[in-house]
Parts: sequence; structure tokens; C-alpha cells
Amino acid sequence: MTQGIGAGGILGVAFETVSGTFVAPTKFIPFESESLKFQQDTQWRRPIRNTPGLVGAVPGNVHIEGDLSLESLADCVVYFLLASRHTVTKTGATAPYTYLFTPSPGAFPAKTLSIAVKRGDEIFGYTGCVVSSFTFNIDNGILKFSATITGADEAKVTTALTPVWPTTTPFGAGMFAIEIPTATQVYDSDNFEFQAEHNGTPQYRLRSGGKRGAMFVAFGETNTTLKVDRDFDTRADYDAFKSLTAQSITLKAVNGLDEINIIMGAAIKDTYEINIGGQGDLVRASINYNGVNDAAGNPYTISVKTGESLTVV
Repeated sequence: MTQGIGAGGILGVAFETVSGTFVAPTKFIPFESESLKFQQDTQWRRPIRNTPGLVGAVPGNVHIEGDLSLESLADCVVYFLLASRHTVTKTGATAPYTYLFTPSPGAFPAKTLSIAVKRGDEIFGYTGCVVSSFTFNIDNGILKFSATITGADEAKVTTALTPVWPTTTPFGAGMFAIEIPTATQVYDSDNFEFQAEHNGTPQYRLRSGGKRGAMFVAFGETNTTLKVDRDFDTRADYDAFKSLTAQSITLKAVNGLDEINIIMGAAIKDTYEINIGGQGDLVRASINYNGVNDAAGNPYTISVKTGESLTVV
């Protein structure tokens, strides 16, 4: 009887010098779950030749896809945001450094990632990885981050992973300020979920040498959404939903010198649900927002302050 591999793993990332060429990890990420996989579009042959069975298979295009979930450590999140659809500016001569991420109309990220994952005793490498969508949410008082990864191909990793783990700590209860509208802090929300969907799609091109992986990943439309649950107090906010009034919304997370600020400059309510769950319950409002371009042409901005010093271009 064969024995299974025990639980445990290591995940590391590195920025690629040449997109699609594997680079050994320079940053190790504590994570909660991952589902990265090699996606192969095999072409199964069934020509008409007097047999109902399959005749064989022809190699098709391949790419990488999957999700990562982690605590929203500022020095880890900045790596994934640099591999998403943003223009990035970095300020600060010494730590902590501030990275301002502004959505870009361009089709490509500032950086692509090589990702190495050790599962049990085996190491898997993925190249040309970009973040095609990401989510910040508060779960039981802790700020979490999840990313949908789309990549080019798999690479063989021959060297062992020797992690050096971050010493930063998560953003937890008592470290958040939700402002609706911006500059007006509210204290009646117990749920916050922000998502930016950039619709990354692998791009295949005809090549030789047995290369089947995507040449690159291009972004499509951008959709920005926000979900909050609030105490329903008066009809004022509900009437703003009916009239499609735009609001600026800010989430500030501060943990010592580390900060993450998410700003939607012009958020318009898409749905507004009010219900009574039972006798004696609070009347609560569940609100979904869509982000539209503000006066500067941005559906949102994200600033991250961290001691991690990275080259952004």
C-alpha cells in the first residue's frame, strides 16, 4: 500500500526579468490556500475512420490558473498588486515606503511573477503569472487578500526552497476605519469586501520548438465592486441608492508603520437590500456598489505603506 504525502507547503514569488522565464523566489509568502494548476487543452482525435473510439490526442495550448488566499500582510500584498493592472508610483527615501496603485488602461501589468510552490516533497514552478483579479475582505476582524492567478506555463524547479518568512503581522480588529463618504467615518458596518476584476486572458501564438504555453496574459474589461453590511438607520442612504448618487468610499487599515488604503472615488449603489430576520433583530442593509471612473478617470486607487523596498519599473 502506498503512503500519501503529509500536509505542509511553501510558496515563494519573484519578479521576472524576462516574462515567462522562471526566477527563483526572492519573497516567501505565508498563505492560507492555493489552487494553482497546469491547464492543458488537449485535442482528442476522433476522425471518421470506421470506428467509434478515440484515435489519439494532439497537444493543445497550455496556461496556468488558480487562486491564492492569504492574510493581507502589507509587504506580501505589494508583490501581487505589482503584477496586476496598475500604474505604480513609489515614494519615500527610507522605510516605510509608499506604493500608490492606480488602475491602468494598458493590457499588461508592471511586472510578471514566477511562483514556486512546494507541496509535500515536490516543488512546482509557474511562469509569466499575473493577477487577473483580487479581493480584500475583512473576515472575523482580520484583513484578508485573495488573488486569481493566470500564467503562461510551468517550469521545472531544480533547487530547494529555503524560506525566510516575513515578520509583519496582519491587520486585525481595531485597525480599520471605514469612511462613507470619504472623510466621514462610520461605525455601523461589520463587513467589507472590495474586488477588482481585470479579466486576464492567456494569449496563444503559433510557435515552434514544442512551446505550448501562452505568450503572455492580456487584461480585458475592469469591474470594481464593493459589498458592505450596515445598520439601517434612516431612508437617506436608501434614497441615494434610488437616485444613483455617487459616493466616495475609503477603507483605511493601519498596523504600526504598515498601511493599506483603498479608495473608491465614485461608487454607485447597484443593489440595496433591507430585511428583518426575526423578532427583535436589528434592521440591516446589505449594499453592493459598482465603481465608476472619478474625476481623475480612476474607479479606485490603493496605497500600501510597507518596509519592503521594490523597484516598480
